[in-house]
Amino acid sequence: MKSKYQFILVCIFSLGINVSFFSCKKTQEKIVQLPEPQIVASVAKIHGKLTDPKSQLKSIILRFNNPVTATESIIETQIEKDGSFYFETPIECSPTFCGIYFPGYGAVLIELFSDEDKEIDLSLDYSGRLVINNVSGNSLLTNQDIKNYAIVTGRYYNYNKIDTAICRMTQEEYAKNEMMEMQVIIDYALNGIKFSDAGKIFVLNELKILHLKWALLPYKERLEGFCRNLGILQFQEPDIHYYTFLKYFDLNNPQYLYCTFYSEIMQRILSRKAFNIPPIADTSVEEWINKVKLILSDLVGFDSGQFYDLLAAHSFVMHLNDDVTPLSDKQINNIKDYFGDGEIAKILYRKNEEIIKLVEEKGALIVNNTPEVSKNQLMNAIILKHRGNVVLVDFWATWCGPCLDAMTRFNSIKGQLKDKGVVFVYITNGSSPKELWDKKINSIPGEHYYLKADEWEYLMKNSGFTGIPSYLIFDKKGIRQHKFTSYPGNEEIKAMIDKLL
Repeated sequence: MKSKYQFILVCIFSLGINVSFFSCKKTQEKIVQLPEPQIVASVAKIHGKLTDPKSQLKSIILRFNNPVTATESIIETQIEKDGSFYFETPIECSPTFCGIYFPGYGAVLIELFSDEDKEIDLSLDYSGRLVINNVSGNSLLTNQDIKNYAIVTGRYYNYNKIDTAICRMTQEEYAKNEMMEMQVIIDYALNGIKFSDAGKIFVLNELKILHLKWALLPYKERLEGFCRNLGILQFQEPDIHYYTFLKYFDLNNPQYLYCTFYSEIMQRILSRKAFNIPPIADTSVEEWINKVKLILSDLVGFDSGQFYDLLAAHSFVMHLNDDVTPLSDKQINNIKDYFGDGEIAKILYRKNEEIIKLVEEKGALIVNNTPEVSKNQLMNAIILKHRGNVVLVDFWATWCGPCLDAMTRFNSIKGQLKDKGVVFVYITNGSSPKELWDKKINSIPGEHYYLKADEWEYLMKNSGFTGIPSYLIFDKKGIRQHKFTSYPGNEEIKAMIDKLL
């Protein structure tokens, strides 16, 4: 008698299968689709109020992923004395799932709709966690869906621990094993926890994309990171045949526009060496898509649809984000020729305007050689260069999500400070891959240092830091006034700096 795992593998990998993962289940429950999300260059608004009078919260963060421009919006706004707050933000998809986040108090998930002014009433429960009391307008998920979604994703990160056996699997064995692991997790979510019909489809798609991102696409990176402890240091980059699992994900499914990491899947597909997909550059969109179809259509199982349009959009976005260079006139004309006045074109133009503004405002980007002094004089030598200015030192890394989140939040006030005699110094080390670091800093104006391991370790230890992001603030005389780990919020850090100006 077949085991459960064997049963799942037979279902998933049977020759000629052309159904979803779940058609093999012994008992099939019909799942109703969520409303089809629409790509749209629009704006959403949120009026909210935190009704807990004991709360000392000063700010609130809104964060969500953008499916066309492949960026995460992280917006911080102040909470007024009466507990009210307000957001107005561009969105690229309607509806868009977004998180409202209070540092230290958790987060809640709500839906943003095109041109909707949503009202939300929040409070803190007896355990100090954030809860929704009331939300106006449209809602797709129930409060129970949202709570259980957090349980399922939390369990995913705990469950998805790698067994050392995978370090010795062939690439084919690894792919089959990870598909099996994904199925086990999804079985638990759909059968072990109660969701509404809408909640089921949302969680189903979210887990599929999550596993594609974390486990299946980054084969080489994932195993080299994990198996290093066993002395296995190198794995072969998969060839194109490894990616045959892609057809089972139906990447043309518009429901994936709801998913947190769908845009990142696009980015990873474009960057896989096995596919050798060329940058779109000045090639016409139609010609570029036709080339991509020759590479991908057999793997993904289709040769038309929104997936290819989004890949083209993401290729333009990679140029904008990585090079921090506006689109050329030729690229703009190519976008217009293919997308016309459609929503993807509007979103790309909007992103292009952001890059133009960033280039105009970002100020100098200076990559410094590390001063040739002893380690105990290194920080003094870095700060001495900026005597007469307030200096904010940011210890960060390209792989550090909280570091990058903090930079995104800080951008909204950085422009207010740079003309007031404030210098921004960014320090990292070899744990940030040099090639990736070179790209990242294009969008981070300031003074940059790339330290050796012993230099980094000395500065971190001497400053009393054990993690990142960590920060030092020096006054105009070069005297350290503040040190802290974790970003405290825009209002608090601005207040620290303002007192020293």
